[in-house]
Amino acid sequence: MKNFSKKLDKIKANKSNPFSVPDGYFEDFPTRMQERIISENKEYKWIIKLFKYVKPQFALGFMIVAFTVIAYTTANFILSNRTNNIDSELFTRTIEVDPSEFTEQHFIDVLLEDEKRFEEEKKEETDFYIHYLVDEDIDYRTLIDEL
Repeated sequence: MKNFSKKLDKIKANKSNPFSVPDGYFEDFPTRMQERIISENKEYKWIIKLFKYVKPQFALGFMIVAFTVIAYTTANFILSNRTNNIDSELFTRTIEVDPSEFTEQHFIDVLLEDEKRFEEEKKEETDFYIHYLVDEDIDYRTLIDEL
């Protein structure tokens, strides 16, 4: 406690203000502030000029990229929704063999082959349903009444 009171007495003895303003501070303040503002404007002025010249080019580039993305997306959407009417196996067989070797009868045979395959698939599906009904022991009269 003694040590603390000595320090307090020492502070009270030194009555001078520790905070002071430099000489001529308030007289020179407006001119210094104005010079500082002007120098900051000069630093950023070239950036603003550059931005004015480059902004239209960026906008044009962005528009081109946006148009390209929209066109590409639209084309993919349209092309993906198209149905392919040609059977892929038929197309592959046609491409593999020289087209000059085909006669009208060849095409008729291939088309009949495809129809036979479709009928076989249909028959297999029907057989599957029949086996299911038999396996599940479902009364066919009930089924006929429902149909």
